Amino acid sequence: MHRIIIAVIFVSLMVILPVTALAQGPSVGVIDGQVINGTEGGGSVAEIEVILITYVEDVMTATRTTRTDQEGKFRFDNVAVEHTYLVSAKYMEVDYYYPVAFESGEATAYLEVWVCDATNSDEAIRVGLAHVIITLEEEGLLVTEVLWLVNDGDRTYVETGGGLVFNLPEGAAGFEAPPELMPDYQFLDDNTVSYLVPFPPGERQLVYSYRLAGPDSNEIAIPLKINYPTDNFEFLVASEGIEVATDKLAPAEPVITDAGERFLHFRGDNLPRDTVIHLSFSYLPTDSSMSLVFFWVVVVVIIAGIITYLVRRRRGGNSRE
Repeated sequence: MHRIIIAVIFVSLMVILPVTALAQGPSVGVIDGQVINGTEGGGSVAEIEVILITYVEDVMTATRTTRTDQEGKFRFDNVAVEHTYLVSAKYMEVDYYYPVAFESGEATAYLEVWVCDATNSDEAIRVGLAHVIITLEEEGLLVTEVLWLVNDGDRTYVETGGGLVFNLPEGAAGFEAPPELMPDYQFLDDNTVSYLVPFPPGERQLVYSYRLAGPDSNEIAIPLKINYPTDNFEFLVASEGIEVATDKLAPAEPVITDAGERFLHFRGDNLPRDTVIHLSFSYLPTDSSMSLVFFWVVVVVIIAGIITYLVRRRRGGNSRE
């Protein structure tokens, strides 16, 4: 009887083990890909260096290198399927990065790596949506600019003397951007800052802030320069005890936060490059700590609005295709 039971268990294991092994899926696979030049009439994508970067629990652990064939195709064999990867291709001295991962149970992954010819012309660059927020502080003004930039061309913008260039008002100080992006900014002079990262076709959001010293009187004038053609420009300023005048923008509905803080709101459309918006206002100092709280509430709302703008824009683009 015991022999019969053992025999049954043995047969059962022989049946179950292959099924279990199949359920676990393959342990290694292949990543196939192709480098494609998105520039009309662009250069060859043959013999381009392609790097496979391995990430284990979000930590880079290893890299492998290969080169494309004459058609821009490449392959990485014996790749562990449980990890995630980043594929990098360098073209015209610009690095392009694309993530890739294996689907569950699959042993092959495929991706297209789009690259573009480089250009030092910024004619295809515009600002789809810009917000400028001014908040009163005890010692002056905090100015934050939120820009959604668009490269409508089919080339990557690379400027040898600096990337995207932004002019700040005279006297601007204390420039700040998200910490991970600060190394990508460089001051060309006291009032001109450049964002050095190449700009391929597509969209990019930048957020930065700076401070302006308060005037000796309650009157202040600020010239804001439009560095790139701008589709929509929104200006907001905390309205408590303040009067605002501007020459290029029209009044819009005030913005009221959930906390009840009211911001004056002005807007302009289709502003050409090099337009200078003259802002002048008088103000009474307010509690700076409360102003900063309301300021960050507004920034969050604006970034959410920009994301909504992007989604609608993409949906609109898809509906036209």
